[in-house]
Parts: sequence; structure tokens; C-alpha cells
Amino acid sequence: MQTTEGSTSETVNEPNLLQLKDILRDELIAILETIRGSKALVLDKEVSGALSMIVDFGLLKEHGVEKIFLLEAGPLDTGATKGVFYFTLPHVQKMKIIAEQVKAGLQASSDATKEYSLQLVPRRTLICERVLEEEGVLGDIALGEYHMDFIPLEDDVLSLELPATFKELYLDGDFSSVQYTARALMRLQGLFGFFPRIAGKGDFAQILAEGLTRMRLELMSTGLGGGNASNAPAISSTFDSVVIIDRAVDLTTPLLTQLTYEGLISEVFGINDGSITLGGSAGTAATQGGASGSGSDAQAAAKRKRIMLSSSDGIYRMVRSMNFSAVGNMLSKMSRQLQDSYESRHKAKTVQEIRSFVGKLGGLQSEHQSLKTHVSLAETILKRTQTDDFSSILDIEQTLVGGGDLTREQMACFDKLFALADLQAPVPGVGGELKGQTPPASSPNSIHKVLRLLCLYSLWRGSHFKQKTYDAWYEEIIAGFGFHHTFTLDNLDKVGLLASPSSAKAAAAAATASSQRVASANTPDESLATGLLTTTMPSTRPRNPVHTNQLGFLRKTLNLVVGDVRESDPDDVSFVYSGYAPISIRLLQCLVRDPAVYTTNTSSRYAALLRPLGDSRSRPAQRDGHNMGGVKSGWEGWDDVLSELPGETVDIVQSPSDRDADAAIADEMVKRLGEKAPATLVVFLGGCTFTEIAALRLLSQQHNHRYIAATTQIINGNSFLDPLIQKPPQI
Repeated sequence: MQTTEGSTSETVNEPNLLQLKDILRDELIAILETIRGSKALVLDKEVSGALSMIVDFGLLKEHGVEKIFLLEAGPLDTGATKGVFYFTLPHVQKMKIIAEQVKAGLQASSDATKEYSLQLVPRRTLICERVLEEEGVLGDIALGEYHMDFIPLEDDVLSLELPATFKELYLDGDFSSVQYTARALMRLQGLFGFFPRIAGKGDFAQILAEGLTRMRLELMSTGLGGGNASNAPAISSTFDSVVIIDRAVDLTTPLLTQLTYEGLISEVFGINDGSITLGGSAGTAATQGGASGSGSDAQAAAKRKRIMLSSSDGIYRMVRSMNFSAVGNMLSKMSRQLQDSYESRHKAKTVQEIRSFVGKLGGLQSEHQSLKTHVSLAETILKRTQTDDFSSILDIEQTLVGGGDLTREQMACFDKLFALADLQAPVPGVGGELKGQTPPASSPNSIHKVLRLLCLYSLWRGSHFKQKTYDAWYEEIIAGFGFHHTFTLDNLDKVGLLASPSSAKAAAAAATASSQRVASANTPDESLATGLLTTTMPSTRPRNPVHTNQLGFLRKTLNLVVGDVRESDPDDVSFVYSGYAPISIRLLQCLVRDPAVYTTNTSSRYAALLRPLGDSRSRPAQRDGHNMGGVKSGWEGWDDVLSELPGETVDIVQSPSDRDADAAIADEMVKRLGEKAPATLVVFLGGCTFTEIAALRLLSQQHNHRYIAATTQIINGNSFLDPLIQKPPQI
């Protein structure tokens, strides 16, 4: 990503997001200091990886941590440690496991002074307290919360590292992740000032925006603001706006095969906690401490090799967001440059020249090792991309999003997937370790792989998806993968990913009727009198679409499919899928008024909305180093597009005070600040892919403006669907 270090003075307020890691580390150490002496940590597996990105084992050891365990059912032997800290997500079953371990520890321990502390991440809940009380240990354990909010994975990527948020929101009806996101955003606003504008799309985007507004008003009415506008928290001059994208608005993007280098590493190896793990005896543990648990776990960990993937690796930083087709040439170029650097030692004649080369030698050796690693990874990925299986699936994906009809050969590919169903297939991206040193050349036919393609077909074929086709696929899945997947298919139907054609029609009619009933309740009194709410249940389906084929309309209007994409030297975000632009990013471009949205099929009315930045396929924003990006206005003019997408539309201007009379002043202030604010925060509720991050980085380069991704979790198609997939019964 192009930085703005050499930009004009307008970018002096660029956000330093890495300070969030320091804040989280200091808060963690403060919690550990509440118990003196030696300590043991017991970590929820879903929390341990995130904690490892905040603090290393060496620092923990300095503060008395001697042992680290993963939270598992069964006895826990912490030895003679003076204190035991649990860090876990607030789940009922985990509370029961902890209660059993605490009771067993209190009965077996000869040391009555041993202390237990439970830190719920990121917030404590009443139901967890109730479970601990019912288990009889609430008085024996110090209960607190560790506010592990946004973790800076990179200087332009923040993540809450919350698993399964999409499923919790749209299947379970659990809105807690929205509250966690709101509190994390409030922390950001405490550091950088209130966002001048909140824009977004989707039902949960609206719920989050309303939560942020309420929290801001509460903050202003308490001691900090004192109800006095002059004492109110400042409006940010760092962020021009926060754009909230509900994952339900763009279900296609995570289902597609990612084609950037980083995206394909995620698809082939699975990136977890900023690293990939390879099996085999050749690997050595690369963790900075690791978790000690059972002997078998420790032995398995010693046989695995962990490869960290971050911007601290200069080569990875250069190639991670490139389309994979261009990575080979770039690595070859870097190899030649490295060889030239080594050859320079022959030109060193004087002592000063020799000393200069020796000073560079350590960096050259590190770069050489990094280059060797990425060449090996690229070779493995290349083998995968050259298989007929990969090409066939990619061809089907491109045909579907392009609006074409599948050929008989392409439809036969579905039958092949069913026939070769592999119940034991490893699934990169959902926490499973690869059993071999490298992944197999062909992707195993896991249930995840099959469902990704079926869901994509369901979404893009729409009314052309026949009931008899759905019924046939239903039977094939049950026969090939097991009867328990009746629950899986029911889950996918409920969230609108793989809907039965008959149920899809009924759901669409219900959504429209519900929206009409709400609209008919003109006043709060009328709404209460008729027993109606002023909002409808969150849905992944558009409520009042004008077009029967919504995605087909969006494909043309938002220029989703680009035929002449430049993969090696991209000029459009569609390079991340070799010709397909994510809907989520195109919506951001609508707010930015980016001319890349314009096509010959776009009406003159839409073309008039776009900012006159020059040729639509050029890089106009880099001219003169000016900040040509950011959200300078809201959704005005894009009503036809927004009506074809699920959920509510959000556009809120945050006033310096809570008085309505200040609205016009606030709007003018937002426009004025927007011309200078160097960054826009883009929040993905329900997960974000590496391709979307790569697209944001390209826009940052083109607009000379930073677009920072904040998400509940980094996902690929496998990890997106996995929470919705019913696991086989344990026998």
C-alpha cells in the first residue's frame, strides 16, 4: 500500500492505529498484576491466538506467568502457582467447564491462598454470572472483563477476532457482536474524535449506527460533556467518516475464490492469527512461547512450523495484495535484486566498503530466507491453480457473476463434486491443521467447498434456480456427506445463502409485507396502537426491490464485471477477482463518487453523481499529491441501487452538540473537515476478506487517502460458512 508520508500538510493527522496494541497490552498486564506471585493462564482457544498478537510469552513471564493452558473439559493441574487466570469468551458451556475446574482445584489444593480470576472477553454478561452462581463458584472467583477491542493486525487493518458473527446475527439472533463493535468504535472515537459522518448499508449497520449515536449523546450528557456544547468531545479531523457494511449486503464476495496472493494463501493453507501452520517433522515451533498442555499437544506443536505473515516482512508487504498472476514475476525480480546485492561484495575493496557490506549482510540473509519461504508458498499455490478442478470451479464462478448460463459441462462439475465427497477433507481457514508438509495439489471435496459453489449458484441464478435442481442437490448432499446436513441446509435457507426456490419466494413476499406494514404506521402512537414495531427483523433479502434479478441490475449499474482488467498493474478493484469487483467496495466507491463505478450501461443520472476526477480508468487522485478520496457526501442519488440491496440505509451527520439547531452547522463542518481528513474507516460487520482489504489498499493509492478496514473477523469462504455447517454427531 502506498503510504502518505510524502504528502502535503493536509495529512498530518494520520491515525496511528498501532497504539491500540500498546493500550491492550497495558490493560492485560494491569489485570495480571491483580494477583501477586506465580500465575497460570488458561486461555479459550478462540482467544489465545488474538492474545498472542498483543503480548509475547517473554513479557508474560516477566509478570509472573509460568504456565499456559488451553481451556478444555477435564481436570487442570496448575501446580504450586499462586494464581490462575481464565481468559474466555462469554459462553455458557465454558462457564460450566471453568466452574468444575475451580471446584476441583479448591478441593484438591493444600494452599488455601490460591486465587482464581475469570476475565470475560470482550465483555462480561449476566448469563455467565448466573451460571457461575448456580454452579456455586461465583464467590470463589474474581470476575472481570478484558476489553479486547480492535486489534491492529496491520497499520490499515483492525479486527475484533470474534468468530461466527454472521451466524450469531442472522441465525441465532444474538446481537452482542454489534454491541462489542460499538464499544470498540467508541474507543477509537475517544482517541481520534467523533466521526463527522456515519454512513452504511444493512440492518445491523443501522443498529450499530444508532448505538454509536446513543453512546455519543450519553457521553456528552455525563461528566465529560457536562451537557455543555463547549465541553463536548471534538469532531475528528483524522477520519472524515465511518462506513459500515453489513456482510448481508454482499454475500457473494466471501464465497468466491480469492485471487490475490494473500487471499490464495488463506484459501490453500488457511491464515489464522496472522500466520499459517505447516505440519511435518521439518517444522519447528515458531511461537514466542506457546501453550503448554498435554504431552501429546506439546509434541504435536513441536512438529509444526509456524510462518508469520505481516508487513514486517518486506517481501510479503510487497506481494500480498497483488493478483497471483503477477506474483511470480515480482518474486523473480526480487530474487535478481537480492543476487545483485550479494554480488556487490566483490566490488568492496576498502575497509569502509567491506564494513558497509557486512552491515547489510544480516538484512540480506533475512530477506533471502523470506524470499525462499514465499517462493515455496507460491509454488504450492501455483500447483493448485493449475489443476483442472481449480479451473473448473473458477470458470463456474466467473460465469455466474457474469450473468451467463452454465453449460452442460459446468453443471456436470456439480455431480462430480457430489460423487467425490470427502468427509475427512481438511478445511483451510477454520482452524484445522494440515496433516502434510504441504496441501494436496487438488482441493479436497469438503462440504465447505461444495456449499460455497451451491450458495453462489443460488444467489446469482435467482428466479432461474429451479426447485427440482434444489431438491436433487439436497438429496446428493445428504447421501454424500451425511444426514446431519439437513440442519446445515436449513441454516443456509434461513440466512438466505442457499434458499429453496419455494421458500425464497415466500420470504421475499413476507419481507415486502412487513416493510409495508411498518411504513403504514406513520406515527409512534399508531405503531403502538396496532402492536407494530417501527423496525423489521434483520434480513439478508431486499425488502422493496424493483427488479426481479437484483444482482443482475447491480452488475450493470455498479460495473461489477470488468472485461479488460489489468491484473499486473491494476487500475480497478476488480483485479482481486480477475474481473469482478466486490459489491462492498463498489458501495464505498459510490460514497466516494469514484468514476470507476461508471459504465456505458450506467444512466446519465448516475454518471452525474460521480466526482469529476478525470478519465474513469486513470489514476487521477494521485495528481499533485492531493487528497481526492474520502466520503464528502452521503448516499444521495443512489436510491435505485440501495433499494436492490438488503437492509436499511444509514447516513448520519454527527453534530458537535445534541441540539437539532446545529444540524446545518454540523453538515457544513463535515464537508469542510472531509476535505482535509486523511482517512476513512470502513467497518465490516460479519467478516471481511483479504480481497476486500487489497481493494481498499488500491483505492488508498489511487485517491491518496487512507481507507482503513475494521472488521469483526478476517474470513474466507470456508470460515464464513463453517459456523452454519452442522458438525457430525459424536459417537
